[in-house]
Amino acid sequence: MKGPKSTIKIDPPKDDEPTLDVTGRSAAPESSVKPIQIKVPVSKHKEMKAYAAEQGISMTEMIMAGYEMYRSKMK
Repeated sequence: MKGPKSTIKIDPPKDDEPTLDVTGRSAAPESSVKPIQIKVPVSKHKEMKAYAAEQGISMTEMIMAGYEMYRSKMK
């Protein structure tokens, strides 16, 4: 003899609560950040980090600037 079925109630997310979009579309606003991981030789990492520090910028800022320069060059 089977017991009574239990029901799970799921409330919709609050307006300020992050959600998971399983459709593949970005649900995060443009101001959000997402970490990426790349592999570079240790010596190159040290060189890049030192250069960014010399310029007074973060490695993220340096890599983003490099991406923008590369992309504008390819047009």
